[in-house]
Parts: sequence; C-alpha cells; structure tokens
Amino acid sequence: MRAMKPALPGMLRVIAILLWIGGVVLGMLDAYGAARAPVLPEESLASRLPAVAEAVAMVLGLVGLGAVTYSIAEMIEIEPGIESKQALSELRHSMQRLESAVQRLSDQQREASARGAGNFGEVGVADTVAGASLGTSESMHQVMALLQEIRELSLLSDSQRQERLADAQQHREKFLATEAQRLLELKEWTAAQNALSSLEREYPKSPNLEKMKSRLKTGRQEAQTGAIAQLRERVEDLMAVWAWDQAYAETARFVENFPDHAEGRDLLRRVMSERDSYVESTANRLYEEIKTDIDRRMWRRAMGSAVKLLECAPGHRRSVAIRGQLKTIRENAEIEERQEQERRIQDLIRGKQFFEAIDLAEDLLQRFPNSPQAETLKNLLPKMRELAMGNEAEAQAS
Repeated sequence: MRAMKPALPGMLRVIAILLWIGGVVLGMLDAYGAARAPVLPEESLASRLPAVAEAVAMVLGLVGLGAVTYSIAEMIEIEPGIESKQALSELRHSMQRLESAVQRLSDQQREASARGAGNFGEVGVADTVAGASLGTSESMHQVMALLQEIRELSLLSDSQRQERLADAQQHREKFLATEAQRLLELKEWTAAQNALSSLEREYPKSPNLEKMKSRLKTGRQEAQTGAIAQLRERVEDLMAVWAWDQAYAETARFVENFPDHAEGRDLLRRVMSERDSYVESTANRLYEEIKTDIDRRMWRRAMGSAVKLLECAPGHRRSVAIRGQLKTIRENAEIEERQEQERRIQDLIRGKQFFEAIDLAEDLLQRFPNSPQAETLKNLLPKMRELAMGNEAEAQAS
C-alpha cells in the first residue's frame, strides 16, 4: 500500500494537465462553433448568451479543477509539518472559493429564471453568466459533484486516501468480473473476451480469472461447432435468392464472434466475392438492356431497368452513367404511358365501355394533370358520362 504513495502525485499531475488541456480545447471549439454558426433572422443575440455562458463556465470549471488537483499532488509530496498544514489550509481556502463561485452561478440562474428577460436590453451580467440552460444542465451538476469529491479528498490523511484508493480498485475489479460473467452467460463471446482482457490487464491475480477464461474458450468452441453448419446452410439459401446484404451481415457477425475460425473467414470471403461478381454482371446486363430499349424507344422498359440498376448497384460506374440520363428516360416513359392510356380510353369508347373509359380518364387526370392528354380529357369527360348514362338506360330498357 505504501508503494502507491510516490506514484499518486504523478497521477494527480497528469489528471490536472488533462483537465487544463480539456478546458482550453473546449474553449477553442466553442468559440469556433459560435463564430461559424449562422444567425437566423428570427434569432436574437440574447438567445445565444445562455449557451455561451455555459461553455465559459465549463472551461473555467475544468481549469479550476485542474489547479486544485495539481495542488493536491504538490501537497501530498510535502512532508508532514508546518508547511504541510499551511499548504492544506491554502488548498481548503481555494476549494471554498471555487465552490462558492460555482454556487453563485446556480443561484444567479434561479434568480434569472424567476425574473425572466424580456429582450436583449434587459439581459444583465447575471443573465449572461447564468443563463437558463446553465444552472439546470447536467454539466453543472457534474462540476459540483467533482468539487465535492475533491474537497473530501483534500480533508483525508495519507492513509485514508490510500484506503479509499484500495476500495476503488476493489470495486473496479468486482465490476469487471461481474460484467465478464454476465457476458459469458449471454454467450456474447467477443464482448466477454474484451471484458476479460481488461480484467487480466488491470488485475492479473483476480481469483476467478483463469476459470472464466477457460469457460470462454470451451463455450466458444462448442458454440462455433454447431453454428458454422447452420450458418453455411443459411448463407447458401440467402445467396440463392441474391440476398447479398443479409448473407454478408450474418457471416460477418459469425466471424466477429469467432475471429479464429478459418472456415468462417473463408465463407465470408466467398460471400464477398460472389456478391461482387453478381453486382458486376447484373449492372452490365441492365445497362445493355437500357441502351437497347432507348434505341427502340421503349422508354418504360428502360425506366424499369434503370430503377433496378440504381437499386442493385448505386455506386457502380454503370449507375453513374445512367443517372445522368435518368431525367430524359423518365420524361419519355411518362409520355409513352400517357399515349398508351389515351389509346386504351379511345378503344373503350369505341367498344361502348364508357365506365371503364371514365375510370382510366380520371386516373390519367390525377397522375398527369398538366399533360396535353389531360386538357383533352377535361373537355371529353362530360360527354363520356352522358354516353355512359344513356348506354346504361338503353341496357335497362332492353
């Protein structure tokens, strides 16, 4: 336990330096974000002050925590005596001043929330420093908790600090062991291995470490023996219906859980290779079909193939080439569809199937309201309804 004492000040100094660096980096990022953020017309400058105040308070809090932590490190190295007592007294006074400043920010926020600020001219210093989001934010509560914990640590003796550190280490070891045990029960082999690696790295003499490692190895072997056969059958079925994404996802998940399984890695490579081959051949085939349909002015077929191509291989070079022609293909496909529907309506009218012709005409008007065919049908529909009613009356009379 005594061996920890020389290392403790160094650890505290490192923590203090990280807190200082974090405060400076946060300040720079917040300043950059505020400078680059666009100001909307309906947004006033006063509405941004709470967020700015919160950022400033967080930076000051981190820097203050760093100073206090560094002071604790310096105090620990001082031999007991008058100088140690004086340093401890100064540290306590600094802690009290810092905690009081943070508490004042919270009090000012509550007052500002109760009072409210009608406009920018009414926003005072208290409102600027303690905006509505500052005192209620989770970050402010975290700063207060850290201050309280550091103050408690500063009041402890060296032996009490060592005991507290030992308790923290015991809790950490127990947490890692419990988490590893939980993951083993769930058969989450990769996550369990990561937890056991952390436990072994930090606490190599943990009582149940070797037992859990053995359980992990045995469980993994038993699981992969039955899983690979099921996976192979499942992947074959998926590849048969060209469900490449799902086949890849399930195989990749197996390889993640069993990274040393050679057959699993081979199956994953096969899925990737066959998927790439399928995408390449399908993209080339659809591209040639689109070109042929365009040459024959079969625009709707070309459009259908273009949609399939973009869904099958959105990033393929063939998709890139077709995407530039997609607007023209779509426009011509719509023209072709309107003309064909117009011919069907005419055939239905000649066959005196007026109600079917009316349904098709209304469908065309709804889908293509600005088309030339729509203009013609708007004038023709009343006559079609009249003929339909007359035809129905004749049928009933007969």
